Amino acid sequence: MNIPFVLVCLVIIALLIGSAVRLNRRINERLAELDAERARNPLDPFSAWMELYRLHEERRHDARR
Repeated sequence: MNIPFVLVCLVIIALLIGSAVRLNRRINERLAELDAERARNPLDPFSAWMELYRLHEERRHDARR
């Protein structure tokens, strides 16, 4: 067995795992921020529905051109 190759592979795997853990933490922090913001400013379902309708109409209008 090629010991240097195995050691290099283990180091690369450790770096990739560390990178994945850091990315996961950043994503979880961002999701927590978004949840806190959403709790402070609850979404009005009617305005959200109207926004979706407006976007749908714009897309339909652009498709006709």
